Amino acid sequence: MITKKMVEELERLSHLVDLGKFSCALNDLYVLLGLVEGGTDKNGAYYLMLSNIAGVFIDIGHMQPNIEASNKGLQILEHNKAKIMEQIEEKDVYYYNLSNAKSNLIAEKNPFNQNFETIEQLVELKSYLWKAIKLSNKSRQIPPPEYTVNLGNALKQQFRLVEALKCYDDVNSLNLDVPQAWINRSETLMLLNQVSNTYSIQMLEQIRIGYENIIGSKQLPPQWIEDYKKKIVFHQNKIDEIRKKEGIEEELHDTETTLKEYEELSGFRKFCLDNHLTLSEHGLYCKCVGSARDNLTIPTQTGVVGDFVVPMEMVLNRLKSEFSFSRRLYFEFLTHKLEDDLQHESCFSELFNDELLGLDIERIRTAFRLCFGILDKIAVAICELYDLYPVNKRVSFQSFWQLNKNNRRKQFDSIANPGLLALYSIATDLNYRQDGEWAFFKQWRNDLEHKFVVVHKSDKPSDIYSSYSFMDGIIFIKEEDFVEHLKRMLQITRSAIFSFVFAVRNKAIKEKKQDGQYISVAIPKQG
Repeated sequence: MITKKMVEELERLSHLVDLGKFSCALNDLYVLLGLVEGGTDKNGAYYLMLSNIAGVFIDIGHMQPNIEASNKGLQILEHNKAKIMEQIEEKDVYYYNLSNAKSNLIAEKNPFNQNFETIEQLVELKSYLWKAIKLSNKSRQIPPPEYTVNLGNALKQQFRLVEALKCYDDVNSLNLDVPQAWINRSETLMLLNQVSNTYSIQMLEQIRIGYENIIGSKQLPPQWIEDYKKKIVFHQNKIDEIRKKEGIEEELHDTETTLKEYEELSGFRKFCLDNHLTLSEHGLYCKCVGSARDNLTIPTQTGVVGDFVVPMEMVLNRLKSEFSFSRRLYFEFLTHKLEDDLQHESCFSELFNDELLGLDIERIRTAFRLCFGILDKIAVAICELYDLYPVNKRVSFQSFWQLNKNNRRKQFDSIANPGLLALYSIATDLNYRQDGEWAFFKQWRNDLEHKFVVVHKSDKPSDIYSSYSFMDGIIFIKEEDFVEHLKRMLQITRSAIFSFVFAVRNKAIKEKKQDGQYISVAIPKQG
């Protein structure tokens, strides 16, 4: 049985880890594990203790770091999953610990060294983090900030930089002492500079500000603070150097100025910025007047070349048009309810079955379907751009990759394009075969097209006249859930559009470099 002495020993070992005494803690942790496993009474307390021991193994694996400790924690969690899940009240903790263990075992830390083989580790990792966040939303409404930061880190390594920035912004908006969110936001902006091949003074300022915001943190060792102070100086010097070189007068672009410019934007534009739904590169990191328009294009100020650029810009125009319409429908559903007269004119029979009908609900049903049309168009454009059509010529965004067939993984790897890696990662979220956490979105889309989908307000729709009883296969979705998932779907689609642009730019820039015309705009790394 689990004794009080065992519990106290686990607390002591956890404290040793906090103090950085990893070797001592690890040796004693194995001893404790042996005592716990040697007992015959494998009840709920036993599996709770195993879960907590696994967490300490994983912490040591991360902080020391120690692959053996990470593997041991992972082994305990995986071998006892069913029993642990029965005992723990907050199911999200299991998947969070599992994700931490998997994170410790990621072989390739540099995102630019990722390929379509190594990324599978990261795909699995982010799936566990999505699960943890979804489960925590049910029990706690707001997920713990470390969940969101870790998800951002996983997405960053897969070049899903647009979504990673949102994760960090979500945490930073809570005004908590979570320095990892600011640090990783700055690092993501530096990655964005390299992947997008663009920069602005405001981007550099945001990188510097991220480091400034952690100087007073109580969560970082003092010696780390000194390193970040050096980074602040480095980036300020870089800003001054670029201003001088390009003849840009110094402007006071502080928080107050940005807020004033933001307040002067339209209500719709503020809604798009607040909900991470703009197609503006500047809008990814700043809400000033520079983010007032969806001015995302494939060409950059330094120029791109290739016969494919204009056709791909045509594709982007279509994507932006459909996304803008979908986004607007979502906005109007939330803010502009239609008049009762319009509902009255439709003359629906009152069946008292809780189904939402009329133009309001059709707005978000249409917006949801549009997103999948956008994603499929991206897939077709990628197939055209790189001649990547599958053998059967059937192209849907989440399934056309087929990396395990006809040597296609090697074919994708030969392209070596961060934008493609990001698009593949997004596609896995929507694919049942890869345990995609949002795979049901695709099923919803198919159901909306081909089946009867009832969106209803109450937890369980009433049906006084049994209007649903004569038809099998009706799908019921609560309005609150549909609206929440539409927002997620819009953000995923937006991320895919950015990644498509970055993928096309990457091809163009490589060709330009081969012609000896390449001009780099990457921010130099601090020596």
